Amino acid sequence: MKIKQLLILLVLSAASLTALAQNGGVKGRVVSREGRTALSNVKVAIESLGLSTTTDAEGNFRFEDLAAGDYRLSIEAPEFETSNITVRVEKMVRDINTVSLVPDAQQAMIDDAVFAEFDSDTATDAAALPSSLSASKDIFNNIASYKFSEMRFNVRGYDSQYSSIYLNGIRFNDAMTGYGPWSLWSGLNDATRNQETTSGLASSGFGVDGIGGTTNVNARASQMRKGFRASVVNGNSMYRFRLMLSYASGQLDNGWSYAFSFSTRQGGNGYVDGVYYNAFGYFASAEKLFGGDRHRLGLTVLGAPTERGAQQASTQEAYYLLDDPYYNPNVGRQAGKLRNSRVRNYHEPIAMLTYGFDISDRTKLSATASVRFGKNGYSALSWMNGDDPRPDYYRYLPSYWLNGMYEGDAPADGVIPDGFDQDTRYNEFHKSYFQWVNDPDKGMIDYDGLTQKNYMRAAEGKSANAYIEERHTDQIDFNFAAQIAHSFRNQSTLRGGIATRVNRTEYYDEVKDLLGGEYLLDIDKFAERDKAENEFNYQNDLLAYLENGRTAPRVGEGDKFNYDYYAFLRQGQIWAMYNAAFGGFSMNVGGEVGFSNMWRQGRRMKGLFPYSSLGNSEKINHLTYKVKGEFGYRFSGAHALNANVTYLQNAPQFRDAFVSARTRNDVTPGLSTEKIFGAELTYNLNLPWIKARVSGYYTTIADQSKVISFYDDTRGSFTNFAMSGIDKRYYGLEVGFTAPIWGGISLNGALSLGDYRYTSNPDFVQTVDNSTAIVSRDKVLWDDFRVESAPQTALNVGLNYRGPHNWFASIDFNYYDNMYLSMNPARRTTTAYQSILRADAETQLPAAMKMSALDRMSHQERFDSAYTLNLSVGKTWYIHRLYQLGFSLEVKNLLNNQDIRTGGYEQMRLSRRTYVDPANGPVQYYTPFDSKYFYMLGTTYYLNVYFRF
Repeated sequence: MKIKQLLILLVLSAASLTALAQNGGVKGRVVSREGRTALSNVKVAIESLGLSTTTDAEGNFRFEDLAAGDYRLSIEAPEFETSNITVRVEKMVRDINTVSLVPDAQQAMIDDAVFAEFDSDTATDAAALPSSLSASKDIFNNIASYKFSEMRFNVRGYDSQYSSIYLNGIRFNDAMTGYGPWSLWSGLNDATRNQETTSGLASSGFGVDGIGGTTNVNARASQMRKGFRASVVNGNSMYRFRLMLSYASGQLDNGWSYAFSFSTRQGGNGYVDGVYYNAFGYFASAEKLFGGDRHRLGLTVLGAPTERGAQQASTQEAYYLLDDPYYNPNVGRQAGKLRNSRVRNYHEPIAMLTYGFDISDRTKLSATASVRFGKNGYSALSWMNGDDPRPDYYRYLPSYWLNGMYEGDAPADGVIPDGFDQDTRYNEFHKSYFQWVNDPDKGMIDYDGLTQKNYMRAAEGKSANAYIEERHTDQIDFNFAAQIAHSFRNQSTLRGGIATRVNRTEYYDEVKDLLGGEYLLDIDKFAERDKAENEFNYQNDLLAYLENGRTAPRVGEGDKFNYDYYAFLRQGQIWAMYNAAFGGFSMNVGGEVGFSNMWRQGRRMKGLFPYSSLGNSEKINHLTYKVKGEFGYRFSGAHALNANVTYLQNAPQFRDAFVSARTRNDVTPGLSTEKIFGAELTYNLNLPWIKARVSGYYTTIADQSKVISFYDDTRGSFTNFAMSGIDKRYYGLEVGFTAPIWGGISLNGALSLGDYRYTSNPDFVQTVDNSTAIVSRDKVLWDDFRVESAPQTALNVGLNYRGPHNWFASIDFNYYDNMYLSMNPARRTTTAYQSILRADAETQLPAAMKMSALDRMSHQERFDSAYTLNLSVGKTWYIHRLYQLGFSLEVKNLLNNQDIRTGGYEQMRLSRRTYVDPANGPVQYYTPFDSKYFYMLGTTYYLNVYFRF
């Protein structure tokens, strides 16, 4: 009897405990609004708990073991608008039945070539800002990342190195520069369409991350939308034609899934001569579920072999003379055909192996390994001796004859050359002016003339003079990342992981085209000019010179020359994040600790630096760490407040770690870790009649380093300007909203209002390539100057229409202000200012001339405000609910305004002037060269026609 009573008691106790422990849940099914087809691999997340799942092949999802309360579900899928639903959970699993997603018209028009151009060019190219932009489901970023891209907009003014870009869970920002990696998979939109994004200080599930938000590209077979898709694009903004074919099998009954994609982009942009694409993209992926669907193993291979002609900025004078704001000085005619000297040519394939293991319902492990390899070259016109062959060289412009008594070649003894009087200068000015205005080839590179001269030199057995070189940064990049996530019964989540990187990048110069010449002497032309007393001094490869019987090596097309060195990088991090929610409060706190180890290995012994150019430099080691806290409170389903704060210490980039990495192993003086503090406060509003996000942010960046190399007229040599202790401050406001009005019409808008400034006077050390000596040491007077280039005020207001039968249209007004020209630090030093003051002291420069010279040296140019009007329209047809046929057309800059400056930079060179004082004779001083600019293209269009089944 006692045993029976005891069993009854145990059963009742177990039942009571089960009842006490029983929690509720939520389940549902996700379908497309049109066609009502099930959507698989849709991300469904409970943001406050940090929980997420994906829908199965039938579109079903399910969350269990949820405490009673209100939860906000976020439902995201590529090519569809995000849906947010507030659900009340009690003790049972609540079935919310069907959730319909609306196609996202804007996503159909985004071309990742826009972002790839920002990330792959240098400061002298059309994409002067290496900005990492990606389409986001966030209300503000969804507008800013794409609609502001016409002005090369940087969110919050940050460079792309501060945004983390992941591919299948591995951070792929460039190892040497930190810039975004979009060019590695440019043109593979279908394969990389599935992206998880965060904005601002919010972290991803793959690490602690930085200050500029994150994007994780899910490029796995199981993540691609099932079916076949073909699309054709015609446009005039980047290329003329694009073809893309893609297929994904979806999850098969045997556990396999596979996918592939292919694309090609061809043609020019319709405005700028020599700008073109000859690009391809390929993607293949296979994935297998096994072990009771608890294990998954996948292989992904992708690449984007691309040849692309670049635009170079020019001066306002050249644009005026040719009456063309899109003049490209890189271009000339060779045998009657246009040729661009500045061509980026790269193919860097990526192979990735991914593994996932569902250890239990609450614990999941994932790991990814990748390798990136291949070549990346960027060509340029160069020459050994004589006049600069570039057509917009300052001596070839009319203004050369009016700038002072002389420019660039004033005699050291101050004697005025016979016949060089004012009449002569004005005659030369008018002659040059009418040549530019009347001769259509005046502004072009004379390839035929350069080739003819090289033929003549070859006939005499001489080295070529002008040639095309290709500067390479060829990487072998290994990455491994693993993470584990565990969900506790109180709905809190602990994530942690490790990441390692091993990179070797080879920097070298290669002869691409000798332009009719037979060979090129591998010597340093500046050292030959300045150190000619000893042949050793001007050898680029001293060992080859000695092996060649004390004769400079002769190099031909395809040979390396000039410089050749390896950059080595070793990095590792370990991180953890803890997420918890209590009622309306949520938090996500964590940290990361890591190391960075880098060094240079010279592959040549340079004659000027025989003891510091060959072999390994010292190892540069830095400890890195990140601490981040994210806190939120949801007052209701409509109102939420988030506060995030972080402090980071980052290692410097390799590009800034050496004074002159092309020539020697000397480390940049004052090189230090970069310290970043960031804080933001965000209010999210979600009501039936309006959705909005308002954020305020404050960021400081301290102890940056930067190295700039250029030809210095004041020293008559190629110089290296190494800065350290650069501090910046960013603060501002972001607002994004969308509000339905009537009949499918909604009002959308975004405002970015910022103030980005330098807050220090950095130290600098200046060296020249012909000497190990420090030729100048001072401060750059940058305090309170604006951080250059990104518009610090940007506004968008747009009307969107979604009509019956799947029509959509939009019209957008954009306004930009507070955009500043990229600055030359050498102009804002005590030494530069003293060159004018010294000339004034010696000759008593006229007051107006002195003030004009000082103002030109110190003033930071602000661009005029600008506005644009853009239009888009499209439609999708569903055929028997099995096929989709659609189109989208976007027209930008409807007003065809061709006077909008989108970027530019101050030239590094300074112009030597001579003022002839009546009493004291000629005295030299320096003023800046004219700045160079880029202009927004006129009216452009982008037409995309697609078919899917």
